[in-house]
Order: sequence, then C-alpha cells, then structure tokens
Amino acid sequence: MSATVMQSPAQLPLAGIRVLDFSNLLPGPLASLLLAEAGAEIIKIERAGTGDEMRGYPPAWGGASGNFALLNRGKTSLCADLKDEGDRAHIRELARSADVLIEQFRPGVMARLGLDHETLRADNPRLVYCSITGYGQTGERALKAGHDLNYLAETGILGLTRSHDGAPVLPQVLAADIGAGAYPAVINILLALQQRAHSGRGCHIDVAMCDNLFTFAYWGLSAGLAGGRWPRPGGELTTGGSPRYGIYRTSDGEYLAAAPIEDRFWRIFCDGIGLAEADRDDRADPASTIRKVAERIGTRTAAEWRERFASVDACVSVVESLQHAFSDPAFAGRGLFDRLVSARGFAMPALPVPVAGCLREASRERPFPGLDPARRRGQWSPSREPASRPYDLGGMRILVTGASDDIGQAAARLCASLGAQLVLVDRNPVPALLDALRADGRDHRFLACDVDSPGDIERLCGSLGEVDVAVLNPVVLPARGSGSWRADDDFDPALHDATRATALLARRLIGAMKERGRGRLVLVGAEASLHAMVRCLSRSSTPQVPVNAVAVRSIAAASTLYAGDEPAPDGTPAPRFAHPDAIAWPIAFLCSPGASLVRETVLPVDDGACLR
Repeated sequence: MSATVMQSPAQLPLAGIRVLDFSNLLPGPLASLLLAEAGAEIIKIERAGTGDEMRGYPPAWGGASGNFALLNRGKTSLCADLKDEGDRAHIRELARSADVLIEQFRPGVMARLGLDHETLRADNPRLVYCSITGYGQTGERALKAGHDLNYLAETGILGLTRSHDGAPVLPQVLAADIGAGAYPAVINILLALQQRAHSGRGCHIDVAMCDNLFTFAYWGLSAGLAGGRWPRPGGELTTGGSPRYGIYRTSDGEYLAAAPIEDRFWRIFCDGIGLAEADRDDRADPASTIRKVAERIGTRTAAEWRERFASVDACVSVVESLQHAFSDPAFAGRGLFDRLVSARGFAMPALPVPVAGCLREASRERPFPGLDPARRRGQWSPSREPASRPYDLGGMRILVTGASDDIGQAAARLCASLGAQLVLVDRNPVPALLDALRADGRDHRFLACDVDSPGDIERLCGSLGEVDVAVLNPVVLPARGSGSWRADDDFDPALHDATRATALLARRLIGAMKERGRGRLVLVGAEASLHAMVRCLSRSSTPQVPVNAVAVRSIAAASTLYAGDEPAPDGTPAPRFAHPDAIAWPIAFLCSPGASLVRETVLPVDDGACLR
C-alpha cells in the first residue's frame, strides 16, 4: 500500500522560480513541463500569429492539438514578434525577472536578436540560460538541421538494432528529444540553480542531444573502448545476439519480450518454456539456442505465456499495445493518469511525468495556454522584483572582520544589499567601502582592531553584544604573531600558526557570544584549516554557539585573490582561486536566519567557481 502526499503549488520545490521558454515542438517544452510540475512559473514565448508549431499537430482535441495540450499543461503563453524591437525590449525586461531561460534555436539566432546569454546576463547575472540543440553551440555541425532520427543515426545508435533483412529499425520513441534533450536540460538547470544558491551567478548550459546520446550506447562503448571489439548489429547481448535478451513470436502472432540475463533467471525461464537441458548452453552456440527458444515460445499464445509467467519471476513480458498499457491496473493504480489537462470544457489525462508522488501538487486539473493574439507587450507585466533574492538579511546586524580584504568587502557589500546592518572590522580604515555602504541609509560602523593587541580583542568581543552574526575572515590575522592573549592553548601543537591564531580568536568570540546569550559565528578560510579549526572548537571546553564555515579550496594565505590570468607579484603563474563574489554568497546564506539551525557545517567553494 502506498500513499501520495499532495502539496499546494506554493509548497513545491521550484515555487517562486520563473522560467522563460522560447522553445517549441518537444525537447524544450517537455523540459519546462517538468519544471512546471515541480512548481515553477513557466512563461511560454510564442511566435505572434501562429504560435508554437506543435499547436497545429494532430490529433485535434477540444479545438486544439492534443500533442500541444499534453506538453504545455499549467503554463502561461505570451505572443511576441522577436523581430520587433518593442517586443524584444519587453522580453529583455521580462528576462530581468527570470531565473531560467530555455531556447532551442540554432546557435547565433538569439545573439542576432540581442537575447543571448552574454547580453541578458548584464542585467541579470543570476540567469540560468539553457540552449537545447542537436549538435551543440560549437563544432562543425553546430548549424546543421536535424531531428531525433538524424541524431540516432549519426551517433551509431540507430545502427545497433536491425531487422531480419539487415535494415535499421525505425524507433517508435523519440529517445533523443526526450532522453538526450529534455531530461539532461532539466538535470542541468537544477544543478545550475543549486550552484547559483552558493555562487550568486547563473550560467549558460549547452545541451547537445548528440552528445548525450552516447550515454545510451554505454554497453557497446564499453565493448569497443575496453575490449577493442566494437559491437555488430544483432551480434551483442542487447542487440539480438543472445537468447537471454530477445523478442520471440507467439503462436497467435503476438510477441514475448524475454530478458533473463542473470543465470538464475535463465534457469527459471528455461524451466518455464520447457527447454531441454541439452539446449540451454547459450554460450557455445547462441544462434542455435535462439532458434530452440523461439520454437518453444511459438507453441503457445501470448495470453498463455502471460498467465504462465504471471507468478514466475523470470524477466518475461508480453509486448503490449499502448492502449492496453494505459488501462493496465498496475499503472493506473499508481495514479499516473489521475491528473487532467483541460481546455474549453474538455479534459483528458495529463502526461505522466517523472515527478515523485510527494511533490505532486494538489490541483488535479490545470489548463494549457490558449493562443491569445491580444496578449502582447502592452498587456504583460514582469509582476515581481528582478532577479529574486534567496536570502533576506533585513534587520540583521552582522560583524565582518578583514573588511579591507577582497572577500571581506564582497561579503560586506552583498550582506548590505540583502538588508543587513554591518560592523566592519580591520586594522586599516576602509572609508571608501563605508561611504558606499552608508548610501543605503543604514548606520554601518567601522571598528579598528589589531588582533595582536589584547585591548583591541577585548573591544572586539565587547562589540558582539549588538550583532547577530560574526563573520571571521582570517586575513585579519598575521600568519605569525606573539600576542599575549595567544600564549597558552590546548590545541594540537601541529597546527599552523595562522590556523591556531584563528581558532583561538574564534574561541574568544564564541565565549563572548555565550556570555551575552546570543550570536552565531561564520568562519571563512582554506578547507583543510577550517576542518582543523572546527575539530578544535568541537573538542574545546568552551560552551558552543552555532559555528558554520565557508571553505575555499586552495585559498591563498594572503589577502589578494588572483582570479584572472595575471601572474602573482613574485612572477609565479596565477592560481585559479574562487572569485570573492562566489565566496560571498555562501557567507550570506550562513548569516541568514534560515541557517541558524545548521551547526558546524562547512560549505565548499571550488576553484572551479572562479568568475571572470
């Protein structure tokens, strides 16, 4: 017995995510349908006058196309003439408020329209931009036209399965459009949204259906790459070369699909069809065994074999019609066809999409968008703030050490832009940063602090009574020092001086927060050092408050991060460090109220997060 927990749209995981979908036909619309089912708002941009080509595809249903209705449930449509500057300007305005954009044009089309990723990210750097094509954005075939069948043919997949006369079999499912187009697009969009939550930056996703199809041929690729024996049509396990994986004709002209690959299933299967022991050695002469299995299966009808194997676990199925499968209680009982798509008084079961039962929204019936020629740029509004903010720091008071450092400045600017009031701490004044921050009207302050001075440390700890979160950026500390407040400690003597100093200061700050009954600490630094510090603090007798950390892999001990291609001052090649902006976003997350229940968590920022 299973239960499906229905959620309202506002509770779904992608609620609040806005998607602009410029695609038509199948790959892009299916991708945006999957996002819509998870709660995203989909604005479908259609060609003025005619709309999506799929609107004209049979079968007709409810005065519209059944194909279009199934793919566009729960979306909103906006007509636009992309050759009209006024419409393009309005689309650019919409893109400022979008989280995701999906397009399916040939490479270069969106650039000519001024709607490419490079152009749009100038106004919305958080935009996740997904391009779906057959051959990708680069390469000698990038501009070539193609459809599902072409992609299957060119990647060698179509040639793997042949009919008895040797001709490739025409597939009856759109494997490239769905499995190599729509699904990879959704997976990568979700990954990009997750990455954006840490980096604050969107990206351009290049989904090439041909590229992704090679995964479908992994069995043949493994034989060719590892064994040096490239697969022959009809000669491999999964292409008809083994009796353990094949389709056999029954006595009434139907077919049985048998896949007893494992030895235990093979024995049960052979017993079930009554194959003699002497005929079961499929490895010595596979072709002979295939003929003998076919002879046995040809002695009974499909119904008889269905009944015979209904209670026998041998990986055997009757090849059913789509109509039969639709009415099969085994599928209907899982609620696959319970939800409806509706229009003009008509309703039919919606396309069952792979969204887990616990994520299915409560509304069983949702319409697909009609094509309203009147809905143009003058009758559509972005209706929300551009580039939605994931963290609200309004009303929070945050102390940031190392305010003269790139990381400290990036964190300060971001936290202030999200509503926080700041106390900036550094040994050097930062008047330019302070003036820039005070432009928002909040009373941001500066506290001069030399961490080798016991008096300054006391003043720093005393300031914690007025803050909610303290961000300890270790560049405020010299690599070595002999401040009297560091004289004795119970930490691992093998710790690097800078790590020891940071851990000691962190313990002092934790103690001060505990005395005042409030506060959280966010550590920033190299991954290895942070893990060592967190271990030290967790073993410390100092009463604990929530301690989180942002780990920058391979971060420099110095305060300057060389994120470009310029060499370091000593002439050594520039290391690929994470950009300060990429580090600031996880800092802001750990400062947010929602992170207050997270204890001793380290969020990594990879070198690969480097932003140009």
